[in-house]
Amino acid sequence: MNTWFVDNWLRPVFVRNCLLGTKAYYKSKDFGPTAELESRFQEILSEFNLIKHRIDDFSPFQDISPDQVYISNDDKWKMFFLMSAGYRFNRSCQEFPVTMEILDKYPEIVSAYFSVLGPKKMLNPHRGPWSGVFRMHLGLIIPTEGKGCTLVNNCIPYKWKAGEVVVFDDTYEHFAVNATNEDRIVLFLDILRPLPPFWHVINKLLIMAARLLPYFREPIKRHAKWEREFYASEE
Repeated sequence: MNTWFVDNWLRPVFVRNCLLGTKAYYKSKDFGPTAELESRFQEILSEFNLIKHRIDDFSPFQDISPDQVYISNDDKWKMFFLMSAGYRFNRSCQEFPVTMEILDKYPEIVSAYFSVLGPKKMLNPHRGPWSGVFRMHLGLIIPTEGKGCTLVNNCIPYKWKAGEVVVFDDTYEHFAVNATNEDRIVLFLDILRPLPPFWHVINKLLIMAARLLPYFREPIKRHAKWEREFYASEE
């Protein structure tokens, strides 16, 4: 199964059948996890702050997903995974019991990680690889100096805000900029595109199957190795 072929075949089907229509950004209140993520923002942030001192040890994006090195090729975009396409990084999940208790209430969330965009960093314009999910960000640490931190999706800008959820369709071309001198940190989630029951099941099955393909299997393998080394260094 070729993910590019499958997604290009399914994308118009998913777009046409999306229960919330076709938009670059969606109203966050239309998604089940939003209210709890925003109301418990401080709890999630407190958990992250316990590991924040090790940000320099987080894995650069291209080390985990070398097929997407065109998006970022330095050490200024780093990530700390909890889940990827339904696969759980159990040791990391143990470090975030409150965050995972929240996320586990919502089976529509299929991936979760902390995304650290470093100072004076821009991610090159790109499109998401799978139209079956939307991206959901919860702003955790958002510096506001100067021009601040901006997401631009389908030419429409959004300024991240601490404690606020934004939901967008990343199959539009988009990019991100941190114009400040500090790290921008968000909890980055993949949430299933709302679809009628038949297409919802097809979408979930394909995401589960995708974990067996090199495009997804290799990043999962790489991050699992990083996770082992990250915690071994604490012993």
